[in-house]
Amino acid sequence: MSSYQNGMFGASQARPGQSMDKTTSMPLGQAAQQGAAQAMEFQLWVSQQGTSLAKLKVFNAMAKTINDQQ
Repeated sequence: MSSYQNGMFGASQARPGQSMDKTTSMPLGQAAQQGAAQAMEFQLWVSQQGTSLAKLKVFNAMAKTINDQQ
């Protein structure tokens, strides 16, 4: 618990350093970063699809209610 609190309230922050520079200069590191970027784009797309589906479900429920009243 104390290490968690020290990490939260301490002055240390994660910063890209020399190891990150080495990773981006290697082809495998570049591929890993591109893969991570594509994964983030996919997660955003999935989230958008979920939102669209939720809206369609609400619209379907409203239309069904109106149909049932007629």
